[in-house]
Amino acid sequence: MRVTEAGLEALNGRLAGAAPLDVLRFVHQTFGRRAAILTSMQRAGTWLCRLADQAGLDFDVVFVDTGVLHEQTRWTRDELARTHGNLRVITLSPERTFAAQTAEEGLLYLSVEGQERCCDLRKTAPLHAIRGRYDAFVAALRQGEGGARSKVQPLGLDLVMGALRVHPLARVTNEELDRAIAADPGVVVNPLHAMGFRTIGCFPCTTPVLPDESERAGRWRHLASVQYCGINPVDRGAAEGAIELDDRYAEALAGPAV
Repeated sequence: MRVTEAGLEALNGRLAGAAPLDVLRFVHQTFGRRAAILTSMQRAGTWLCRLADQAGLDFDVVFVDTGVLHEQTRWTRDELARTHGNLRVITLSPERTFAAQTAEEGLLYLSVEGQERCCDLRKTAPLHAIRGRYDAFVAALRQGEGGARSKVQPLGLDLVMGALRVHPLARVTNEELDRAIAADPGVVVNPLHAMGFRTIGCFPCTTPVLPDESERAGRWRHLASVQYCGINPVDRGAAEGAIELDDRYAEALAGPAV
């Protein structure tokens, strides 16, 4: 079956008011092992994992270790794997070590063009290497993050991966996220969040933010025009196209969702 953004409008309308767990259940019921949660081990993503685990939804959790992550982020991955028995954490890695990349190409992240290549090599390329393994990737993007994500919908397309992108938290506000995490001590929270990091990426390009700064002010602070790594299609802007999925999903993607 051919799936377009326009073809998802009706289902997006129905999912817009659904609770995050209901969206997770819909994805699990529809795609089974062909769906995975994609997370960088920030708090919204680990809360999403907590919801899935508590509900007994046995998702794969795909995590890209760029080789230049904070030790706290790797601890979060390991703790989530240890405590969330229904989930299977899968770590993807770049082809080259950061040292080898730097020896061959220099410190890429010092320029806008170099940053784009560095993020592509170390974060996006490892994900693209598993193209075809999954038909749906669940991510924790929220409209409340602003910027390119302010219009994120429950369902979207990943043209490169040939898969759906699912955003169960699309309409969850910052306040709702804060309350949900505070109310559940079982959520594994990256320790960097308590150190002033509102969003978290690689350690050379991530800093804490001041109370009056925007949420993503700490990302690529040395490159004022950069806000995203590019691994999420919505961050790259609208793109025309379609993906091909197995016909067995046709009824679920056209009919009542939850």
